[in-house]
Amino acid sequence: MKNLIYQCWAGELRNGCKYSYKLFKEYADRIGADYKLDVNPNIAGKLCDVPMYFEWLNPICDDSFLEYDNVLTVDMDVFPVDGLTENIFDIDIGHLGVCTEPFQGKYRESTSIGGSINKANDERWANAVTMKWGCDMPRDEDGYLTVYNAGMVVFSNEGMMQARNEWVPFQEYINYMRGQGLGRFYTVDQNYMHAMMCATKCDYTTMDNGWNHYVHEIRGPLAFEHPHGINDSRDAWTRFVHCQLSGGDYFSDEKLYNITNKPIGEWIGT
Repeated sequence: MKNLIYQCWAGELRNGCKYSYKLFKEYADRIGADYKLDVNPNIAGKLCDVPMYFEWLNPICDDSFLEYDNVLTVDMDVFPVDGLTENIFDIDIGHLGVCTEPFQGKYRESTSIGGSINKANDERWANAVTMKWGCDMPRDEDGYLTVYNAGMVVFSNEGMMQARNEWVPFQEYINYMRGQGLGRFYTVDQNYMHAMMCATKCDYTTMDNGWNHYVHEIRGPLAFEHPHGINDSRDAWTRFVHCQLSGGDYFSDEKLYNITNKPIGEWIGT
């Protein structure tokens, strides 16, 4: 099996990006995978009018990726835990492997993130997908729309081909969602992936969330329910940590190491 870990970035690499690159290159070496970092690639960006947002989807746009049996595309604010040797490519994902954001439903009901990301707009977006493509959108056990995160996604070769052949062009999706009056968040890459997974009946696998465990600040009333106002989803099964803290791209290697590997009380405020 020939596997690839792929990361991309626009502009000058910040310290957090360099640290993520270092750790994922080392992880790729440990599990016998290739590694590629694209800086300012402008591949998917040529196909739509929102440059860089869709670049992590280059594996479904560029023929060079088809030499691989599997491609992991991962954001540069994600970090593998220290010494990780478990091979993500050993997981049978079908066409696509992706993790959920289980906290998001409750969180978006309690507040608006970034002004327009909230439960009401989630429902508007889901209704727009259903009207256009006739698919029901998955929900969690509490009835909230499931949120799939685009920060860590694994494509099989068959999945790359299926997406190329069946997912609608980026710009077609963007134009449709804009026409529904939805804000930028709902018109770009993560929700595009989510919609296409469902619309095309993609053979996707919901992976253990340990492959994409979140650390992020909480706004609004739920902040009082979490230590230090941070949602820290890490546990004993954590493999990758997605650090979505303000200024995280500029944190030192030491602080990012601590956030990835140590209890919150040992790094908060440092």
